[in-house]
Amino acid sequence: MRAITYFQRTVHFPDKPEKARFFCRLQAGQWEPGTFRNIERLVDETTTYIDIGGWIGVTPYWAAQIADNVIAVEPDPVCFGILTEMRGTNAGAVALVNAALSHDECLVLNSVGGGFGSSETSALIADDTGMSITANTVTVPELQAMARTERLCFKVDIEGYEYKVLDQFRAIDRKRTAGVLLAVHPQILAASLSGPAILRLARTAAATFRLIRSFRGFRLENPSAIWSAIRKSIAQRELKGFDLLFIAR
Repeated sequence: MRAITYFQRTVHFPDKPEKARFFCRLQAGQWEPGTFRNIERLVDETTTYIDIGGWIGVTPYWAAQIADNVIAVEPDPVCFGILTEMRGTNAGAVALVNAALSHDECLVLNSVGGGFGSSETSALIADDTGMSITANTVTVPELQAMARTERLCFKVDIEGYEYKVLDQFRAIDRKRTAGVLLAVHPQILAASLSGPAILRLARTAAATFRLIRSFRGFRLENPSAIWSAIRKSIAQRELKGFDLLFIAR
C-alpha cells in the first residue's frame, strides 16, 4: 500500500505504477481542491456520505475520516476491486456497492481509455476496444435506506449518465440532504448524440437545463461554474465539463 496525504488527511492506496503521476498531483493538492473543500463543509460526524462513482477511493476513503459512515457506489469491476482492497487499510466505516445508479434492472457500461479501471467508464460512449460489462444497478431510495444517519450528503460523478437519471435526482430526500456535489459532462452527452454539431449542441444545452431543474428544492450555489465552462468551451472550441454544488434550502 502507498500512503498519500492530501488536504490534511492520509489515504492508503494500492501501489499502482500507472497511477504515479496522478498520485503526485493528488499529494500536491492539484486535483479538484474544490471537491474536498465542499465535502469538508457538508460532511461531519453526523453525516452519511454517499459517493456515487467512487472510482479508486480518492474521495470516499478521504471523507470516511470525517463522516459517520460512507456508502461508495462503483460499477467498474477493476475500480471496485481497488476499493475492496483499500477497505482493510483505511480508517472509517465504508460500505461498498458494486452497481451503477439507474432505475433499470441492469446497465451496460463501456470501457473508455483502453480498458476498465480508469475514471472514464461510461454508459453513453465506448472506446475502440469494444470492452463492456453488464452492471447491477442501485437507486437513490435504496441508498438512502442504507444510510446509518438521518443527515446525508451526495457526490455524483458518473461520466455523462447524470443526464439519464433525473428521476433518481428527484428522489433525493430534500429534508435529509445537506448538499449534492454533481459532476456534469456535457461533452460526453454530445459525443453520444447523432446529427449536425449545432443540433447536438442545442440538445445538450436543453438537457443540461433539465438536469439542473431536476434538483428543484435545492439551491444552486455556484451558477458561475456554468458560465465559466461556457467561456472555456467557446475559447477552446470544445465542450468542457463542470462541477455543480446544490445546497439544502
